[in-house]
Amino acid sequence: MAGIGLTAVSLTAQRTYAANAKSLAGTLEKLSTGQRINRGKDDPAGLITSENFRAVLAALDAETRSLQRVDSVANVAESALSEISGLLVEATGLAVSSANTAGFSDAERAANQMELDSIVFAINRIANSTSFNGDRLLDGTATLSAGGASITISSAAASALGEIDIDGTTHTLIDVASGGSLNIANGDLEGTLQTIRAAMNQVATQRGTIGAFQKNTVASQISTNQVAFENVAAANSLIRDTDYAKETAALSRAQVLDQSSIGVMSMINFLRQQVMNALMG
Repeated sequence: MAGIGLTAVSLTAQRTYAANAKSLAGTLEKLSTGQRINRGKDDPAGLITSENFRAVLAALDAETRSLQRVDSVANVAESALSEISGLLVEATGLAVSSANTAGFSDAERAANQMELDSIVFAINRIANSTSFNGDRLLDGTATLSAGGASITISSAAASALGEIDIDGTTHTLIDVASGGSLNIANGDLEGTLQTIRAAMNQVATQRGTIGAFQKNTVASQISTNQVAFENVAAANSLIRDTDYAKETAALSRAQVLDQSSIGVMSMINFLRQQVMNALMG
């Protein structure tokens, strides 16, 4: 009877050892991966919820990166318009100085016209060359879209800036260049100042529009996405990540039980050997 009893106890000890070893392995896996759910059987419902959260996080991350790209495009466009605004301030100074005819020679006025021509040329160069990833931004075709809203960036070419009407004739900034009816060498200086100031207002308005779009649409949506990302990530962490305090305690318990199981099986084997020795006399 001793042998039969020892066999039953041995089977129980082996089963307990296998269970303890499995528990220890599971705890070690959770601690090493940092995840409470490593496969579907760990928590089927939790896995489904976690995977849905991960999809939401991926979408929020992609949208935020897209919005940041839009913000970068807007920064490039606004910086170029800022440069054009500075050039128009210089153009205003040239027009005002040329309007004061007293003591101002034709050579000086011609020099001012040359400088004004270079400003118009620079404005056209900026309008034609400003681009982002191969797409031109200041030729009137660029559109910024974010959060369901969009704005179109107007052309910043000289022929599209400073449009005014003088006696039924439409003039633009291009007319202040040499040969134009608003040149400062021999043209209508009052009209020159009007079109330059109109161009300045137009550029300032466009910069304000871009700035408002960045602040109230792009930046606001980025902030909203970041908050949503934090909240969803926190919720996903509660479901999927390992609770290290809990699992560390479980590890200590599993190690004690594992060693105990090994000790019990060793003792059973020793007793079995003692029985066999007694039988063999």
